[in-house]
Amino acid sequence: MDSLPPMSVLTCVAQSQSQMSPTGPNGAKDNLNVHDLELMMQWCTKTYRSISHNSNVESIWQTVIPREATQHPALMHSILALSALHLASSTGGSMHERYMKTAKSHRDLALLGFKETSKNPDQSNCDAAFALCSLMTISSLAFPLIAEQSQANTALDDLCQAFQVARNSMNVLAQITDQVSGGELKPLLGKDESGPKMPDTSRLAIMSLSMTNSRLASRNPNHEREMFEATIRQLGESLEQLAQGREASIVAFQWMYHIPQRFIDLLHERHPFALAILAHYAVVLHFMRSHWWMGEWGARVIQQIGRLLDSQWRQSINWVLDATGCYIAPT
Repeated sequence: MDSLPPMSVLTCVAQSQSQMSPTGPNGAKDNLNVHDLELMMQWCTKTYRSISHNSNVESIWQTVIPREATQHPALMHSILALSALHLASSTGGSMHERYMKTAKSHRDLALLGFKETSKNPDQSNCDAAFALCSLMTISSLAFPLIAEQSQANTALDDLCQAFQVARNSMNVLAQITDQVSGGELKPLLGKDESGPKMPDTSRLAIMSLSMTNSRLASRNPNHEREMFEATIRQLGESLEQLAQGREASIVAFQWMYHIPQRFIDLLHERHPFALAILAHYAVVLHFMRSHWWMGEWGARVIQQIGRLLDSQWRQSINWVLDATGCYIAPT
């Protein structure tokens, strides 16, 4: 789909200026300015397309959701935050710093609105809440990546933080899916299997993880076998969906939502088996590396895990290295 003609972009922004008057923490109105105009034009011409998983839904992200945002300030701030991040991803120096500062300002206001929206999602705000949750999840991945904070030694912690944002967002989505399915955003809920397919080589890797889980349980009565098995099973389903051509971002976000909280806790503790499982999930992230908001997340996570695992455990991620081409220097 071609970009909106200039007049349509300006009309969209003019509506935003006239209808949106978000209120900040001190009660002051935060009207759009010339910088926000730039960000809205960025959204309507480029950024919307970068998050649309196929051409059939591009028009929704390009026109329907910005129109919805004129009535819901939190969604507007989320749109502007992601547009600023998109611009920051392709600039450097003082311009990069300016866009990052702008993105953070809009993200903070969007987060305040998200907290309010998530308390009482209903028919009047379900479409805005759906779009807001989606954009907040993407932003949680883009921020540390574009801010260049997610270096090799912090990638795991940054990713776990993104997991929490995704889980909070998808908890809200679960409450409003039925309502959204009856409105203009219904196409966003459709099952899409037209995307590029990842080679179906993961089944043996999943079997190997399950066998390792059984072996660890036989050696240690305190090993949390059922929790790990549920995580591995969900991972196997995710990799299988990718092999079938399912939209990768949907697959990635669903896994974030379905994994047990205990698994995330063990990642923070650097539990070796949890790290090995996460390395397999990072193959999904690596598959999405062409998205500007995903980039090298997969490689960074795999490399940090490789450095944390000892030589014996590192053998458990051989499939991961083969599937991604990532290299981990021997210790």
